[in-house]
Amino acid sequence: MEKLKLTNHIKDIDLKNKMFKVIDKANSCMKNYDVKQTDFFNPYEIKNAISILNSNSDLKYAVDGGYHNAERCSIFIYPFYMDYEDINQGLKFIQIEGNFKFKSVSHKDYLGAILSLGIKREKVGDIIIHDNFCQLIVSEDICDFILINLNKVARNNVRVFEINKSDIIESTPSYKDLSFTVSSHRIDCIISGLYNISRQESIKYINSERVQVDYEKITTPSKEIKDESLISVRGKGRSKIVKIGELTKKGRIKIEAKLII
Repeated sequence: MEKLKLTNHIKDIDLKNKMFKVIDKANSCMKNYDVKQTDFFNPYEIKNAISILNSNSDLKYAVDGGYHNAERCSIFIYPFYMDYEDINQGLKFIQIEGNFKFKSVSHKDYLGAILSLGIKREKVGDIIIHDNFCQLIVSEDICDFILINLNKVARNNVRVFEINKSDIIESTPSYKDLSFTVSSHRIDCIISGLYNISRQESIKYINSERVQVDYEKITTPSKEIKDESLISVRGKGRSKIVKIGELTKKGRIKIEAKLII
């Protein structure tokens, strides 16, 4: 599989490098007839990887994030004559418990505690938050390291132990309903309304590559937003555009959104 030919359409350097690694794993799989596992990818990265893997009929692959509605998933690449059921699972499942009665602990707190151990983000899948505990899916090679070394989250002592896949409990995120008006469908206008910041400030987030729409990195303020778009601004959070409505009497566009909290 030719790296440059298969990734020629990708302009994002970070994404291109990730796809190079996917192609390396695919080529190794075909050469050595073994199973390869990628890092955890977001849905946009998975979409690009699948497009590449579909170009070769000698390979099979499975996308697995550890549970049905997983957002971040690994891709398992294997020879055409194998079945996914025959592959030894490369994912592990961890539960982190603590007494968070006097201080709520967020996704950011759990992730920060894990990354502070020197673990790379791509080795960690979904972090599923519950009231007094969280569950996370990780690559098999870092599971024991987390079990041994993670003992605090946001200055709270925690207990960390391995669980089974069947123990995973899905959670539904909480939302705050938002309603505002904008002058344009452009992403800089939408971000300004979502987070109550100026357009100049929203453009700074875009130019510093801190904005994603449906998991795709956005680098131009003129990107137009549609219904159901998922917008992520690093440092501000994530939001879902529910509906782009009609014009007001003053010619502004009504926006209904949900801020994920």
